[in-house]
Amino acid sequence: MVSKYKPYLFLLVLLFAGGIQTLSGQTIVLTNDPYFRETARSAIDSLYNRNNGGAEKLLEPWKKEFPGHPVWALWEGMELWWEVLDDLFDTSKDEEFFHAMRKADYEAGQLLRNEPDHPDALVIRTVANGYEARHHSNREEWLTSMNIGRRAYQSHQRLVEINPDLPDNYFAEGLKLYYSAYLPEAYPVVRAVSWFLPEGDKEEGLKNLELAAEKAIFAGPEAKYFSGNILLNYEEEYQLAKLHFQDLVDKYPNNGYYRRLYIRTLFQLNEYSETITASENALSHWEQNPELPGKEVMEEEVYYWMGRSNYHQGQLFDAKDAFIQSIELGLTLPNTKNRRFHTLSAFYAGRSSENLNDTEEAKKYYEITLAQNESEDVKEV
Repeated sequence: MVSKYKPYLFLLVLLFAGGIQTLSGQTIVLTNDPYFRETARSAIDSLYNRNNGGAEKLLEPWKKEFPGHPVWALWEGMELWWEVLDDLFDTSKDEEFFHAMRKADYEAGQLLRNEPDHPDALVIRTVANGYEARHHSNREEWLTSMNIGRRAYQSHQRLVEINPDLPDNYFAEGLKLYYSAYLPEAYPVVRAVSWFLPEGDKEEGLKNLELAAEKAIFAGPEAKYFSGNILLNYEEEYQLAKLHFQDLVDKYPNNGYYRRLYIRTLFQLNEYSETITASENALSHWEQNPELPGKEVMEEEVYYWMGRSNYHQGQLFDAKDAFIQSIELGLTLPNTKNRRFHTLSAFYAGRSSENLNDTEEAKKYYEITLAQNESEDVKEV
């Protein structure tokens, strides 16, 4: 089961890229080049809007001029990241993703071996290890996540020392401050080793994340996402979380992951009509743009939230239809037996059928629920 409450403790992702050129044996850092920074920001926006081709087109001149830079290995991993994040129930690309991030870390290490404290290499090492740590936490491999996250944190700390004015630093500092305060409060077992964590401050952490969302050159989208995630799952500030995810949907309309978070937040606010409207908008957007990735995964979850919203409004026939749509989509997706929304949609299809006095249909859907590996999920709803 993928828990929505999982703290991405050691993620220190600074979405940062640079180029190099050799002059008198020294590597020139281009992160201060305004043209490159503008290009990098636009490429990251394209990546987050699930337009890999557009991002590649923007970066191609830089890649041709500086083909040996380790940032390109990192970029390959970042493209894979959206594939694994889009459907966390699909584990088929995990090893490919981990390999890409380890390759980027290795190439950054080679540059640091020749030129200690090279800013580009420190950034790449921070990003690569941060992403890898986060995905190990997705898989509940906590020890591995912590060990890799520690490497990301060490690289970031050194980066702050040599480039303290980088506005993207607000992002990593915000995560560090918030989670260092949150974890000992939320998990008593952590208190015993709280000396291991930096000094935390939840309020200050959120302020830093907001500053990063506003000012960061490369980490703005991630800061906006993590602010929303914290407000939604830990602070229970649903209205503020809603605004953050609405901003992300507006800026990245082709990103199904953000659409799903926004719709989930609307439901948690008991805004059932708005949930249905946002769901219909998402389904319509993918219908009009069939080339976009993640269509079936997005639809599986969206139909579930539509069903739940109709169910709460007493529209049982519409609810049941939506749950059945979600169930059928789940059958076409990887790892069906472990898919949370397949389990929950079957359960609520059963409840809807039962409320409609169709006991045979209800029995059928309850049997699907019980056959799932994650049937315990129904206890959470």
